[in-house]
Amino acid sequence: MKMAKSTVVIRQSLLQRQCRRHIAGSSSSRTSTSPQRRNAAATASATATCLKPFNEIPGPMALPMLRHSAYILPKIGNFHHTVGLDVLENLRKKYGDLVRLSKATRTRPVLYVFHPEMMREVYESGQTEPPHFDRSPLCHHRKGVGSLCPMHNDETKAVWSGIRLLLQEEAILKNYDAAFDDIATDVTRRLGELRCKENVLNAELETEIYRWALETVGMMLFGIRLGCLDVRTDSGPDLSPTEEPVESLSPAERLVRCSRQISEGAFLVRSEETLKTDSQTFNNALKSFDRHLSLTEHFLIKAIHTMTSCNTRPEQVLLDKLRPLERRLLPLASDMLLAAVDPLAQTALTMFYQLSIHAAHQQRAHDEVLWCSASRAAGAAPPAAPARLSVPAASPASPAPPAPRYVSACARETLRLQPPTGGVVRRSVDSLVLDGFEIPAGVDIVLAHGLTSKEEKQWGRAKAFVPERWCDDGWQPLKASRAHHLASMPFGEKCPGTGISIKMLTSLAARITERYRIEWHGPAPALTLHGVNKIQRPYYFVLQNAS
Repeated sequence: MKMAKSTVVIRQSLLQRQCRRHIAGSSSSRTSTSPQRRNAAATASATATCLKPFNEIPGPMALPMLRHSAYILPKIGNFHHTVGLDVLENLRKKYGDLVRLSKATRTRPVLYVFHPEMMREVYESGQTEPPHFDRSPLCHHRKGVGSLCPMHNDETKAVWSGIRLLLQEEAILKNYDAAFDDIATDVTRRLGELRCKENVLNAELETEIYRWALETVGMMLFGIRLGCLDVRTDSGPDLSPTEEPVESLSPAERLVRCSRQISEGAFLVRSEETLKTDSQTFNNALKSFDRHLSLTEHFLIKAIHTMTSCNTRPEQVLLDKLRPLERRLLPLASDMLLAAVDPLAQTALTMFYQLSIHAAHQQRAHDEVLWCSASRAAGAAPPAAPARLSVPAASPASPAPPAPRYVSACARETLRLQPPTGGVVRRSVDSLVLDGFEIPAGVDIVLAHGLTSKEEKQWGRAKAFVPERWCDDGWQPLKASRAHHLASMPFGEKCPGTGISIKMLTSLAARITERYRIEWHGPAPALTLHGVNKIQRPYYFVLQNAS
């Protein structure tokens, strides 16, 4: 009897080691068509669940195009995935909501997450962090600049968390209203001047949008105008890659050229070329990052000199909060410019395209902007925007620019329908549980927001451009509020610029649609992947006068 009793105790002990309580959130109540999630639902009512090993998650061997697939932005907090959305869609259709890529040619396994509730579990687990990729031109450059004082990891997290919270406050965002509107007005005028015969926008369109993006992000960061929109529209610089910037160009023009070179060269992407330290691409990337850092320092010093202890411009609220970082502020500012400009510029071009092929939506945006302007001219306060759009009310200190709700909805719908990237990457630092599987430490977890933002069961008419889903008066079955709050996260949950990017795009779209009607006279463009998702050139935009 004693022997039998001891055997039972030993077996119970072994079972307790193999089985753990499932604490990964409310995944047991979710519904899905994926095979592994149906298996988890069948045992969800049990108090304790036997965890399945990581290697039982279905998936293919690592694909060659996924070997180096991270959009590198050190200290920004998000590492964006650069795999095409069609590849991700095929993976999900074949394997389900969790897809594992074994090591194969990679140094570590990859786990794709295609369900927003499981994404929430990853974010809230506290067991993941942005990955640290030491092998990239930007990381190599940052390590080689001996005068910089890099922040420790914990300090970096605290700084970016503070910036993210700061840029979510309506009182803070309100400080940028007039400045963003002035920049949008300038680029709208310039685009009108760049029109060729029959109002066709010339080849400088993309460069002009990059000028706008740099000027707008620079205003957010430094609180001053950089001068990217000051060059004459009939004498833009040659933007082809060169060994050294032309000395006759202004610092703002050099920054435009440098930013375009980094974008065109895909220097922020870990690829076969950028990882070869002896390649020409790697050396060109180092030179571009060196110029970018030097130009950032020029504007940072200029901005700080405009600040005094008793008189700080309202637009310099962010810079004022970051001043205690001292020398560590320089690489941080450079990284913010690198992180924001390319996705913002390409999203603006995508928004133009969506408006150009949806004439009714563009007309409604135009009418709303005129109504807001007329109401303000008559002394009426602009309407209060719904909380979901995060558009602040007018500042009592100065006349507010238009605050059109529907234009903001168009910007949000563009980001939902064609996000800049396929998702963000988190790396597990400790084991965690997802859908009954134990995920070990050291796994790169790709949260594929780019797919969930177009999932039919989340949105309804998911592939259609429906700005009304973001409006209070939208049709209830299509309302954005019905979708999971993580289903559309174009920049990831922890990106500090998520909210203010809507304000930037809204200011631009409001001024453009106020004066012009955007048309597209050509075949539908392909969506290409070059660091970020973008519509492929050539562009067939025509800018007709609205009147």
